[in-house]
Amino acid sequence: MNIYLIRHGDAEKASTLKKDFDRTLTPEGEKKIKIAAEGWKFLTPQFSHIISSPLVRALQTAQIVAQVYKFAGKIITDKRLIFGNRTEELIDLANDIMGQDMAFIGHEPDFSEHVSNLISNSSAKIDFKKGMIAKISFSAKAKRSRGVLEFLIPSKAYK
Repeated sequence: MNIYLIRHGDAEKASTLKKDFDRTLTPEGEKKIKIAAEGWKFLTPQFSHIISSPLVRALQTAQIVAQVYKFAGKIITDKRLIFGNRTEELIDLANDIMGQDMAFIGHEPDFSEHVSNLISNSSAKIDFKKGMIAKISFSAKAKRSRGVLEFLIPSKAYK
């Protein structure tokens, strides 16, 4: 099982005029995700599942990834990917789906914590930037501290 964590792209700044849930990607954020996803295809030719936080910026990121990958399946939205979730919730979600190559689109600070918890018993310091992707592989089901970090790539690596 491979878990790909993808942080949403650059989004509108927080404002009192718009709920955080409804913040959208900026045009630059959309462009960076599309370029990055084109690059990811060389490392990961397909995703078995795309699972997204229901927040608009994450869902937009998932839609761009699905479009670039010509993903034929349905994007799954799950509230367990809204920020503030625990790694055990991500593990449960992955093990419920049991896909081979699952892309999870979500937020910080959760994804930094998830990578650390999935690959280590101690705390690994990770700075999970917007538009970044991490691949964590498991020999079978996902388990805390049993994953292998295969790559962690910022979107700026693709231009």
